[in-house]
Amino acid sequence: MSEIHLNSEPKVDLATSLADVASGGTSSLVNVRRRRLAKFAVGGPVLVTLASRPAFAGKCLSNMLSGNLSDPNRGNCSKGWSPGGWGLPGGQVHTYSTIGAWTAIGFAYGTLTPGASYSQLASYTGGATIATLASMGVGVLNKNSVASDVTLREVLAVDPSSRQLTRHLVCAYFNALLSDLSGSTFHYILTPQQVLGLAGGTISLPPGYSDLQSFLGSTW
Repeated sequence: MSEIHLNSEPKVDLATSLADVASGGTSSLVNVRRRRLAKFAVGGPVLVTLASRPAFAGKCLSNMLSGNLSDPNRGNCSKGWSPGGWGLPGGQVHTYSTIGAWTAIGFAYGTLTPGASYSQLASYTGGATIATLASMGVGVLNKNSVASDVTLREVLAVDPSSRQLTRHLVCAYFNALLSDLSGSTFHYILTPQQVLGLAGGTISLPPGYSDLQSFLGSTW
């Protein structure tokens, strides 16, 4: 995991306007910002469309959408852990063990088989599956239509080409949930709502990215 420090350019630009609208200022301020955003309607229609969406509460993504990663008013944005980092046991995610991080965000990694090595994927049984995502109302993450009985640890730790987008989305969602924990000092680039919005197509990709998988891959 690497950290992106946003630490220059105090000027007010399009990115600042997006953040101000998302943070819920007074109605007069919002109207001013909307008028300012309207100036960009011809040259940047995707940005103007995204600015009105509620999923834009996270400041890091709005900064990326503006093409600017250097505004000190947004604090620090951090890249997350990779699918393998989340999927393989025996490692560490932020201040947690890998399995502890799963527990912290409300998912069951699985049950360790007595006498088996805790660091081996095959040592675990049970745990959250693709069906768990559907039961939680986040089935939109399963863009590759992975079978419902496949465990999420397998989705993350094993990477066949047939389920790469699902793998990337689950990883991004896990990173976002970890960042969203109360008092967390880890600030992922995306919020859980933004991950779901990207998966569902209600949020467009930042400039410079042609597909969702490559964009998500750049966030860890």
